[in-house]
Amino acid sequence: MDWRTPTLADAAILQECALNNNFFANNYGAVNSILYEKKFHSQISIEGEWIYEKFFEDEKAYFSFPHNINGKLDDAKKAVEALRKELCPHCKILAFENILASEKDILLELYPEAKVTATPESGDYVYLTEKLATLAGKKLSRKRNHIHQFEKKYPEFSYDPLTLQNLSLVKEIEEKWLAENKALAIEAGTLSDLETEKEIISFALDNFEAFSKSCGMTGGILFVSGNPVAFCIASILSQKVMDVHFEKCLAGFDRDGGYTVINNEFSKTARTEFLNREEDLGIEGLRKAKLSYYPEQVLEKFTVEIEI
Repeated sequence: MDWRTPTLADAAILQECALNNNFFANNYGAVNSILYEKKFHSQISIEGEWIYEKFFEDEKAYFSFPHNINGKLDDAKKAVEALRKELCPHCKILAFENILASEKDILLELYPEAKVTATPESGDYVYLTEKLATLAGKKLSRKRNHIHQFEKKYPEFSYDPLTLQNLSLVKEIEEKWLAENKALAIEAGTLSDLETEKEIISFALDNFEAFSKSCGMTGGILFVSGNPVAFCIASILSQKVMDVHFEKCLAGFDRDGGYTVINNEFSKTARTEFLNREEDLGIEGLRKAKLSYYPEQVLEKFTVEIEI
């Protein structure tokens, strides 16, 4: 297989694959495949109608489940077998990560002895866009209260969609957000992760026009008294799903409900039936925050390891 780093030039075919397969899982989105190469050193190989992807964690290679560009499922088993045969002679384990339940079942049918590990920290939170836009019903009354609190304290707040003219303001917010969180990140040993994330966000913004044309990249900025205080960046994952890649709010405004407001304002503009707000990374506070919006589903994901 001809493995190479995914680039903007691959966005169109990766997006075509995502649309044809009606993906709900964020890790199969075209934008994430390109953006997170900077973090996971991922590579893709396009063989006929099949797209293969691998990435690295702690110098160990993991594979995504192969997908047919035209959305055909008939030969998935052959595609997996082709990947197995591609492994180097001294490789003893074929490891798949971020595998959905249906994909896990295909792998177990092929390799009944495979080791399966559930990875709840990687599960995607998927919401009905309409519910996040209206926040209707008793369950979401606290979210409506957060917005009322924000409106009362900052009656002059406003929201603008992302445009080529205001992208620099997103970088300004990200710079301030990182400065606010730097001390805690150093203490937790996660500063390098946040710095990589900043680099990824900058890359997305620097190529916003290209991503918008190929993958429907969009987003918005929240302003208070004309000052940018929060942003979100998203893109079309598939025909029914938009993926929210990043959402950040400056300290102080977050405590007043800023995250709820930017979430709600963006949801009003989203053009898909569902929003994927990605995983909780095993962070308890993030898990509680995502569950507090009552997702329609949390996509289960697994690691599958096969001895060769």
